Amino acid sequence: MLHPKRRLGIQQVIASGLCFGCLGILGKLLYQHGATAGELLALRFSFAALMLFAWHMIRGPKRLLISWPQLLSCAVLGIFGYALFAWCFFAALGGLSASLSVLLLYTYPVMVTIGGRLLFQETIPIQKLWALPLVVAGTVALVWGEFSVDKASALILGLCAALFYSLYILLSSRLLRKVPADISVPYIQTFAAMILTGIFVHDVERIQNLWWNAWWIILLIALVGTVLAMSLFLAGLQKLQNWEVALLSTTEPLSAVILAAMFLGERLSASQMLGALGILLGLLVVARPMPRQVPAAEIS
Repeated sequence: MLHPKRRLGIQQVIASGLCFGCLGILGKLLYQHGATAGELLALRFSFAALMLFAWHMIRGPKRLLISWPQLLSCAVLGIFGYALFAWCFFAALGGLSASLSVLLLYTYPVMVTIGGRLLFQETIPIQKLWALPLVVAGTVALVWGEFSVDKASALILGLCAALFYSLYILLSSRLLRKVPADISVPYIQTFAAMILTGIFVHDVERIQNLWWNAWWIILLIALVGTVLAMSLFLAGLQKLQNWEVALLSTTEPLSAVILAAMFLGERLSASQMLGALGILLGLLVVARPMPRQVPAAEIS
């Protein structure tokens, strides 16, 4: 049987992926009101941070007190993790097709697995080695589409997005292991919001109009796709190994495609259905309990 802590971690990461997957539908709704991708990111992290800080002020502001090293860790993860990853990804979209940009981003499970091995001596048990090729192949089939490259530099940016997100996962697992996820997340979001707002928000009047016309979409993006998604992700990361979290988090593209089919009328192709099956099989392999090793003394 699964250890209760491990079971909870698996549930939290899968739930996080489902929350992240909602961003596709909510983002499309916000784009219909004229928002740009950069403005969406700035609004997403700004309102998410406000929500969490307001929540903690009601519950008890003393919980927000963290040490200076912990605050510095949050700043590094917010600026060089989320903000830089997001900028690289959307910059890559300017020179690549969306399918290729997403495919490059989802090389991060492989990067995290390699990084966990090199940095923290994490290894995938031999019984679970099949999970990695299943999830990678499933993700490729799921997001496969028309590939085009307008700028060669965009390929580098796409891979950089995966690299910075991988570093965010690997560093978070060590730097914030002793900080509750609901405490570290608002600080990470604040630093990310500051950078993204400075880069992408240049017209305050546009932002005001977006808020008046689509406030409920912005709040849903902040609450479901950011507050819940990031808090659940970091909470699960504190209970599992990096490679497990990276593989389990591929529920994000899976849920995004399924939700788009359910609510936007997008049809699933045969390759996407096979890809979804591959991801699900990979997740089952990751979540499967390890067989108990019988001590030699019991055998004799």
